[in-house]
Amino acid sequence: MRLEGSLDAFSLPDIFQLLSFTKKTGGLHLRRAATADVDAVHGVVHFAGGAVTGGSPDLGRLALVRRLVGAGYVDDAGLADAIEAVKADPSLSPIRALLQAGALEEEDLHDVAREQAVDTVYDLLRWPEGDFAFEVDEPDPDSVGLSLPVDEVVTEARTRLEAWTQLAAS
Repeated sequence: MRLEGSLDAFSLPDIFQLLSFTKKTGGLHLRRAATADVDAVHGVVHFAGGAVTGGSPDLGRLALVRRLVGAGYVDDAGLADAIEAVKADPSLSPIRALLQAGALEEEDLHDVAREQAVDTVYDLLRWPEGDFAFEVDEPDPDSVGLSLPVDEVVTEARTRLEAWTQLAAS
């Protein structure tokens, strides 16, 4: 099954609910074309059994790795070791390489990955337009064992969106 369409025809929370209720596994890809105001972006939210397992608001930027490094959970030496491991085995994800190198604690990774998933949904909810396509059974390359209920992720993302809207209006 392939589910695809435009965000002006289906809201993102409605798509998430459908994937949750039908217990789908795969990647929900969202693409926004470049305009005079914004660059083209390709984000993804991964699901397993209808639950959110992770996501990235911009696939080209290794968002989870950047967040881990920026928060101080991974030092330069650990990152360098992980990069060398990925170069030696391109099938290895950077996150798996960090874990295998002992450069990252799994508990810290779970905390940061949860925050990354909610932030991804928040970012994607802000898109005024774009297209989506759900790829059934697409694996999450950065799967860390998260299983977040869709309603909790969407509620938290909407709360952040409302707060942002109020801050921007003041």
